[in-house]
Amino acid sequence: MIQLPSSLEDQEGTFVAIDRIMNEEGFVLGGGYEYDHACYDKVLDWEETHGHQTYLRIPVVAITGSIGARKAQLQIGTPFVLKHPFKTGPDTTSDAGLVTSTFSQFSNPADKDDYVDKEWIIRAQSELHQLEKRFEKQVID
Repeated sequence: MIQLPSSLEDQEGTFVAIDRIMNEEGFVLGGGYEYDHACYDKVLDWEETHGHQTYLRIPVVAITGSIGARKAQLQIGTPFVLKHPFKTGPDTTSDAGLVTSTFSQFSNPADKDDYVDKEWIIRAQSELHQLEKRFEKQVID
């Protein structure tokens, strides 16, 4: 994980306004978000044919309301680049029961803090700069 200083840090806006800009710039609200915090992810290694592993992640926290609520007020945290390598083949550490396999489809990453190549850091900085320009042009309140 590599943190990227950004002019987005500590900016605030409504969930609807922030979510709209993020979606328009190719970011997706992570599926595991909680009512008080979440992350927007953008794939950096889109040319890869064996699944995506490197992301630009923008964390947000709810100051008022809950993530996903139209009127929730969010604050943006420090962006970072994350490599999330996944295991290939069968997951020998998992419980293969019917309930577990129905609800827990994904294995843990191979290495949660894997090395991030300079190529992805440079791409993340470029994508982040583009996102910062969008936020400068639009009111997010």
